[in-house]
Amino acid sequence: MQIKKLLGTTLALSLVLPLGSVNATELLKNFKLGGQFDMQATSARNVTDFTTRQVNNPVPGSATANDRIGDAQTRIMLNADWDVLDDVHAKVTLRKNDRDYGTAGGGNANTNANSQSLTSNAAPATAGVLGNTFVDQAYVKIDKIGGQIDATMGRQFYGTSGDMVVYFGPSDKALYGLPTTAIDAVRADWSNDMVGVTGLVGKITGHAVGVAPAGVADVDLRGLTATLKGHDTVSAGAYLYNQVTHNTGALGASPTIAAAGGKNDNLWVAGLKAKVTMGMFWAGAEFAKNFGENRGAFTTDPKISAVNNAHYAGWAGKIDLGAKADLGGFGSVSPWLHAAYGSGDGSNDGRNSNFVAISPDYRPGSIYGRFAVPAGGASIGSGTPTGGIATNSLSNRRIWGVGIKTNPSALNKLTAGISYWDYNFAARPQAAPGTAGNGLRHIGSEADLDLTWAHSENVSLGAGVGQFWPGAFIKDTIQASGPIAGTAPSGRGNNPANLGYFDVRVKF
Repeated sequence: MQIKKLLGTTLALSLVLPLGSVNATELLKNFKLGGQFDMQATSARNVTDFTTRQVNNPVPGSATANDRIGDAQTRIMLNADWDVLDDVHAKVTLRKNDRDYGTAGGGNANTNANSQSLTSNAAPATAGVLGNTFVDQAYVKIDKIGGQIDATMGRQFYGTSGDMVVYFGPSDKALYGLPTTAIDAVRADWSNDMVGVTGLVGKITGHAVGVAPAGVADVDLRGLTATLKGHDTVSAGAYLYNQVTHNTGALGASPTIAAAGGKNDNLWVAGLKAKVTMGMFWAGAEFAKNFGENRGAFTTDPKISAVNNAHYAGWAGKIDLGAKADLGGFGSVSPWLHAAYGSGDGSNDGRNSNFVAISPDYRPGSIYGRFAVPAGGASIGSGTPTGGIATNSLSNRRIWGVGIKTNPSALNKLTAGISYWDYNFAARPQAAPGTAGNGLRHIGSEADLDLTWAHSENVSLGAGVGQFWPGAFIKDTIQASGPIAGTAPSGRGNNPANLGYFDVRVKF
């Protein structure tokens, strides 16, 4: 709130004071105002329950067994950049995206609760425009400390959209609700002609100044990345992140099933990534490994009812292959293949073998990726006994996709693509014997048709349709067809989920 007041006061002063005033011009030296406008129109059916017809016994808590989504949402982001001093620069990003088309103008009382809570960590205290306008970035950047290091301090975006380990920023993969995240951190950047190095020290979750963090676990993040520079056909990088969750139990207390205890949870993620281009072909790969002490609240294995895991031991990797063939006067064609694997935990061996990311943004497929958890209550399967089945992480997932894109010369601003995706658990779900879905890995598959029109460098429009078919795990869980004592089959159908969308992005 103070940042918004400061920015508003500064802007007001620049308008009120005479143009010839030195003080007025110095307040906003090299001031630039830019931003981004996004519109997301979604038409979908059966996403949450996979059931087209009404039935007599919908899932408890579900008002209907025929869910339909038909809405359009907007997100507006304004960036203010200016020089505080010759070597100190400031940036403030304001965002508002709580409103759906057809609702009252101005500001609503947290209509899109998902997108707001991801940034503010709390519902707004007041309604209206002020109560639903959020400061996503507010930082200063100091040039060349010691002649070598650029330092960025404050609330900021970090990472690359779509990253499988760490990303804080606006959802650019059309996640339903258009959420935005940010991190409070100090970032240091150093580079030469061959390599660039970035260090990050920040806080994902904290508590108010002067307030003891009783019941609130502070979550800290430290990171170090290195990127190879100066090569047109090869890019490579390495990273190391450490996320520390400061548990609030008594010092020295051991964690139990119900409580985390007093020892900190200490997650490390180390990884390598590379991309190579050779003529018309390209290939990319990434590998990440977990290690550290998993000291969250212990869980139990339903087969043997014993405490589970004490160390992070998961891993994940993904491979992308593709080519771009120029067809002369007909345009170009680009086939591609994607495969990804994230380990799961299928045993009680004193380790957490699930791959655990920091703040992932991995969103394959138009339907699976758009309605991944969290998705404003509309995630895939959220209205069934499976619960939300799609995730923005590779944890316990085996996913592959294949597709082709074309850019016809007659419509050189148009890119059309078709794709097919398949989603599975990496480790077989382990539940009580006879429980529906136990041991079944196949989550589902989908096919998509996506069109993108590049109107200009800063304006793009996208549209598409898709269909998601539930797999054996979802079908068995919904129908409750397993030999469960005292439970009859639900009689519900297993119909595919359908999507039609139209998205617009304008950068200015």
